[in-house]
Amino acid sequence: MVEPQNRDPGPDISRSLARKVRLSTVALFFERLWPRLWLLIGVALVFVMLSFLGIWPYLDPHPHKILLVAFAAAAVAAVVYAVRVPWPTREDAIRRIERRSGVPHRPATSYEDTLTSGAQNATTSAIWQAHRERLARAISRLRVGHPAPRTDRFDPWAVRGLLLVMFVPIAVLATGSLSDRLAAAFRFGTAESGPPARVDAWVTPPPYTALPPVLLADGSQQNADDAKDRIKFFEVPDRSLLTLRGVGFGADGVALEVLTDGATAPVIVPPEKSKKGDTSSVSETRYEIRKSARVRALSGTRELGLWTFDVIPDALPKIALTKEITGTPRGSMRVFYKAEDDYGLQSAEVKVRKAPPKPVDATKSWAQPPPLTGPRLPLERPPVLSLKIPRPGAKTVDTSALLDIGEHPWAGQRVQLWLEATDVGGQVGRSEPIEIVLPSRRFKNPLARALVEQRRYLAEDSRNRPKVVRALDALTMEPQGFITDDGVYLGLRAIYHRLDRQETRSAMNESIAELWQIALKVEDGALSQAERALKDAQDRLSDAIEKGDDKEIQDAMADLKKRLNDYLNEMQKNAEKENPSGDQQQGDQNQELGQQDLDQMMKDLEKSAREGSRDDAEKMLSELRELMDRLQASNSPEARAQQQRAQQMMKKLNELSDLTGKQQQLMDDTYGQQRRQEGQGGSQDDPNGQGSPKTGKGKQGQQGQGRQQGGQGDMDADQEGGGQQGQGQQGSQGNSAGRQQHGKGSLQDRQAQLRNELDKLKKDLEEMGAGDPDKLGNAQDAMGRAEDALKQNDLAEAADQQGQALEQMRQSAQQMAEQMQKNAQQRLGRGGNSPRDPMGRPQRAQGPDLGTSVKVPDAIDAQRAREILEELRKRSGESLRPQDELEYIDRLLKRF
Repeated sequence: MVEPQNRDPGPDISRSLARKVRLSTVALFFERLWPRLWLLIGVALVFVMLSFLGIWPYLDPHPHKILLVAFAAAAVAAVVYAVRVPWPTREDAIRRIERRSGVPHRPATSYEDTLTSGAQNATTSAIWQAHRERLARAISRLRVGHPAPRTDRFDPWAVRGLLLVMFVPIAVLATGSLSDRLAAAFRFGTAESGPPARVDAWVTPPPYTALPPVLLADGSQQNADDAKDRIKFFEVPDRSLLTLRGVGFGADGVALEVLTDGATAPVIVPPEKSKKGDTSSVSETRYEIRKSARVRALSGTRELGLWTFDVIPDALPKIALTKEITGTPRGSMRVFYKAEDDYGLQSAEVKVRKAPPKPVDATKSWAQPPPLTGPRLPLERPPVLSLKIPRPGAKTVDTSALLDIGEHPWAGQRVQLWLEATDVGGQVGRSEPIEIVLPSRRFKNPLARALVEQRRYLAEDSRNRPKVVRALDALTMEPQGFITDDGVYLGLRAIYHRLDRQETRSAMNESIAELWQIALKVEDGALSQAERALKDAQDRLSDAIEKGDDKEIQDAMADLKKRLNDYLNEMQKNAEKENPSGDQQQGDQNQELGQQDLDQMMKDLEKSAREGSRDDAEKMLSELRELMDRLQASNSPEARAQQQRAQQMMKKLNELSDLTGKQQQLMDDTYGQQRRQEGQGGSQDDPNGQGSPKTGKGKQGQQGQGRQQGGQGDMDADQEGGGQQGQGQQGSQGNSAGRQQHGKGSLQDRQAQLRNELDKLKKDLEEMGAGDPDKLGNAQDAMGRAEDALKQNDLAEAADQQGQALEQMRQSAQQMAEQMQKNAQQRLGRGGNSPRDPMGRPQRAQGPDLGTSVKVPDAIDAQRAREILEELRKRSGESLRPQDELEYIDRLLKRF
């Protein structure tokens, strides 16, 4: 019976019991700790609720500190009380298991008992083993169970539940930043008797952007702690000013914490210092935003706002030439340019610098002048030419400007030129530089050319002064014969003595300016003074238009009219002096066109200036300057010679037009005769007067037509024809009427006469170097073939050859007109461009009207014009109309 005494239920029961004891120990510890933790939780809930209610800013510093210390002491006591919880013993854990499981006879405790006596007795051992097995089965039914702290025994009034019920609505209804309300418990002395705390923040874009301010915080809404308010994102222009204003934040005020892109640490921007004697609680902080950044508004450690800014950079203005720069004989240049900027343009300029000299060929170095030596005065600054912006602040400008560069010493030299545009923000954009020769005024008088040459030497290098002094001395040594004006002589001598005695920059600049004025006087006489006065009047009117002063505009306009009349009178006097024979044709079309443009331009300019249309007025002023240059250039001997040649070409072109018209009429008569023959099944009347061998009518026809050429009518021819009168009238009644109206003689004779006239005109045009000899020759050959066909009574072939001759003549006339128009563009008004109708076709500016142009009335009633424009606008909005018609209406509206 020994074996039953040594039997053991196994280690599984021991391990299971040990695990349950450990879990019971932890559960029992939590049951003892939880009621003590509720004391700490209760203290924390009371502190948080008071903070959410916002009582801390309203407490005086002393009570504030006492209450805060009391909360701290209570929290420390609660922590100490909770920490002093005793750890449960094994027996306490086993007893908790037995109580929670409800198994009788305490099996866990009994299982740990040992047999002390009777172990050698088999019966006793068997009974003990059976007892152990029964306990093992009971232990397997034991359960640890969930912890049950029974806090109600420590809080019979359920104060903890009341705290939770109060905390939830307080936390939900609290406004603003909850963390800031909690942090307010540790800020002392912020409560003041003044207004409540308020935060205002806004971003002001730079004034030149014309953008409205951006409101960040208006004080009525405090920044919440939710995600939407914490990720506010704004796009602002560069150089925007962020302003943060706080009221009621005490001595700390408000500050900004700025973390820019690429920075490793934020930068604190402190508030501005208040003025002496300022006791207000207002604090302001300003920061200029130059980079994208995250910005926090702070008062001490309290966050008042958080914003993220993305900076929109201010792009550089763009400017470029749209066409090639063109010059005028008077030394002006037309600049076509386009500029644009994102916020607006302020000004534009043309800048130049001297082009680097080209390398000298070593084989030609012997021909180069010796280099200048010795000290040199500082060089003058290069010219800066202003380009007027039609509307300051405009974002896009596409226009042109006429600049007077002829007076500058650099005129006629090769330079590098570029355009610069300045936007409203002060940024400068540049175009690609180009290399050109600056336009210069062309002088005809030898003395004027010599003075301008010496002036250029003096402006290029001050070391040329001795050379210029010798040249002026030589020019004035014996003035008889080429210096007729005493003022010119005295002026040159004064410049000579000044340069000979003074070596200063001011003396040289005065001499350069006076040499130009003297050269103008030598070239134009009194016209140069009138021209200077006219330019000054134009500048005064331009300034008055820019200022917008009506009284000043009226005065400047009256002065401009007076100066313009003086200028035209002087120009007329010069023309009469240079051309005393009076060969100048007053009816010259170019001159008439310029005068008409001038009169109309002055009316339009006065109207635009009176109505305040600055853009139109500035444009007309520019056109007036250009027209003045062309009018004066047209009065030069070369221009008058060109005008006379143009008149001669116009005369020949008119003769060619007349020949074309006669050929057209002859072809019409030929077609008419051919139709009559076809209608009668063969004509009894020979149009050429040759007659038929059977009827013998040719002789009678020839006699009748011969008398027509001698001044007699068809009636005499018919009377001479005797009995054939009725027959002749029947076959040629309509043709006789045509001959009486359109020409004399037969169709063959008329064709021969036209061929002779064309031959003479062709020779005249060849002597002048105008026209197209090949086309005129082809036309002449076609006329000859038509004459032969008429002789053979082959009207169909004759008409075909006449059509070919007519086409060749029209082509030659059109080519000659285009050549004349191209040569005359510089003398035409309003820019010298050939006008075009709304369909894009060239209008007739020179040459004959060949029936292909559109005739437009010269004047139209104002009321009728308004009605037409209203109808055009109405039709342009009708999308169902054909596309070609809509495009035509659009071109009409743009033109008129």
